[in-house]
Amino acid sequence: MFFDVLLIGIMVGAIYTLVTIGYSMVYSILKLMNFAHGDVYIFGTFICYTLLEKYNIHPLLAILVAATLGGILASIVEIVAYRRLRSEQHRMISMITALGAAYVIQNSNELQWGNQVLSFPPILNAQTLHIFGLAVPVTQILILIIAVGLIVLFTLFLKYHPYGKAILCVSEDIPTASLMGIPINKTITMVYFIGGMLGVVGGILYSTSYSAVSLAMGFRGTIIAFTAAVIGGIGSLGGALVGGMFLGICENFIGVYVSSSYRDPITFLLLIIILLVKPTGIMGAVEQSKV
Repeated sequence: MFFDVLLIGIMVGAIYTLVTIGYSMVYSILKLMNFAHGDVYIFGTFICYTLLEKYNIHPLLAILVAATLGGILASIVEIVAYRRLRSEQHRMISMITALGAAYVIQNSNELQWGNQVLSFPPILNAQTLHIFGLAVPVTQILILIIAVGLIVLFTLFLKYHPYGKAILCVSEDIPTASLMGIPINKTITMVYFIGGMLGVVGGILYSTSYSAVSLAMGFRGTIIAFTAAVIGGIGSLGGALVGGMFLGICENFIGVYVSSSYRDPITFLLLIIILLVKPTGIMGAVEQSKV
């Protein structure tokens, strides 16, 4: 029982990490809370649901199309709602536009798909493997492999690809990166695009693991991304991984061994305790003022 709960917690944590990466990267560069992040990823999840349920498209193609459209929507939000308000004196205004963008996307999703819980069609093998006497669903293993694989690929992209290095440079210092010839607008839009794509994939994996999708998952996705980013150290890629895993494992153990009704209160109590001990998060660092 313990290992079953742990495996599911790790799987959920990996999904949470995918959702958190885009949120954390945006904050790392712009110091902006992207409140539209969850609504973007649920939009892509609904697109995948429609392609699978209504048009019977191959799951891999449906995921690719949905993730791409989610990334495009995230990029449009950045260009329309955020780009002109990047300066520090507009920080509060940009947070208001972020809420406005989230509200517009949320209501558009509701008009198209409603607010009821929909049954998400299965896209992975539903068989069960027996490992060391434990019955482990193949779906959970595949979801974990896909999520961890995408995290590793994104890490390698940042480390070795020229565009990835440009993202890291912009996250360190936008004016200096601009002087080095890095296209700031293009790079930031790329961050939103990749973050939107990863969020949509995370939403699809989450929906297929629980065989359900609903509008409420969008707001919860934003809360999850924010909480996991804060726990791990907001603005840090490693922090997104640590925070996502911590949140997924804790939620699962609390839901099984305590009660699902106390899952969120206890999780946020742990968040408060962590921030009291280390205000910057588990892997966060104190920012040095730039002269």
